[in-house]
Formats: sequence, C-alpha cells, structure tokens
Amino acid sequence: MTASAHETILRIEHLTKHFPLEGGKVLTACDDVTFPVYRGDILGIVGESGCGKSTLVRTLM
Repeated sequence: MTASAHETILRIEHLTKHFPLEGGKVLTACDDVTFPVYRGDILGIVGESGCGKSTLVRTLM
C-alpha cells in the first residue's frame, strides 16, 4: 500500500441531525456519527428502515 492509498479524502466527525417537532420536541435522526473515508475505499451505508441512512447521505451532500 502506498502512502497516497491511505490518504483521507473525507472525514466526518460528530455529525448530528435534529428535526423539530410540534410542541418543542426534537427528533434526532443521526447522533454523533464519525467515520473516515480513505482513497480507494468503497463505502456502503446499511441499516434498518427508518434508521437515518438517507438523512445521513443528504446531510453530506
């Protein structure tokens, strides 16, 4: 592995996404998400329905 192959091309640290609800309540869709992506990596986001996969990806875009 070369030095450039271990190069970090994206680093997400402590990403949290809240949605306001009625009555002053808050829905936390993503809570303290942290991960690096290195050059050459293939990243997959998997999980149960409603766990925040789409919210995570939309937040990154």
